[in-house]
Amino acid sequence: MKNLLKSYPVVTALTLVCFLLAAATSFYQGMYDLFAFHSKPVYLWQYFSGTFMHGSKGAPLWFLWVHLFMNYLMILPFGCVLEAKAGSKNTFIVFVAAMVLSSITFQVLLYGQDELACGISAVGYAFVTGGIVNMRDSWKTYSPKIHALYFVLGTLAVIMLLPIITGWISTCLHLSGIVSYFAVHFITRGFGTKTQR
Repeated sequence: MKNLLKSYPVVTALTLVCFLLAAATSFYQGMYDLFAFHSKPVYLWQYFSGTFMHGSKGAPLWFLWVHLFMNYLMILPFGCVLEAKAGSKNTFIVFVAAMVLSSITFQVLLYGQDELACGISAVGYAFVTGGIVNMRDSWKTYSPKIHALYFVLGTLAVIMLLPIITGWISTCLHLSGIVSYFAVHFITRGFGTKTQR
């Protein structure tokens, strides 16, 4: 665990926070009222805390863990590539940009309605995009099994973008993650930010 935290501090911290909130939510469904994204937020932190929540209010408990697992399939393999290549600072900036843009997108799309949403999917899509962009140089060094793994995970990420699978709101939130990565990528390149830790 120490090695993971040292090598990938941003990805490891996100993974742990999401897991701890999922565990707490398993025992207390009121966590959704406190921390989910709200289209009519009561607390300031609800603009951002929904990123770390999973499942859905009133849904069965298994859905929470499946939702978290599916997001881990994006956050861990692609996020680690992004953090290894672009550095922890840029990975954290990508995370913040995806969190902010997805919150804004959610508020705009559901303005005036009373809805809740949860999940780190927008950050996941930002990390998938960043991971794919940053693995170009090392792709040839990967084994056929690693190639197959990333191909399957990339295909799954594309499938989960389809509105027929997750609905239009989720698709828009997922796309906001992709936009977030490219915005950070081009802005940091424009300012000549060094990608070292």
